[in-house]
Amino acid sequence: MIKVNKIAPQTVEHFDPEGNSLGFLNEDESTDLRAQIAEEKTSGYSLIFEGERFEINKNGVIINWPNGVFDLLLKDIERIMRARFKK
Repeated sequence: MIKVNKIAPQTVEHFDPEGNSLGFLNEDESTDLRAQIAEEKTSGYSLIFEGERFEINKNGVIINWPNGVFDLLLKDIERIMRARFKK
């Protein structure tokens, strides 16, 4: 039976180069922030996930991307692909 699962968007706290919280950003907001960082080629931004700080480099890339951060879409696509090719 198909049912609608209510899924709250994940948020993760992000920080500016001075260590000030930018708030808890969802995936779209985080991606926008990372795009701005890449466009401006600035550094010093980070996020904290499960008590550990992860740097966002000047290319907008999260260094050592932590498992569990903004990965729901990827996991769902994997589910779809497995189901598609399941005999």
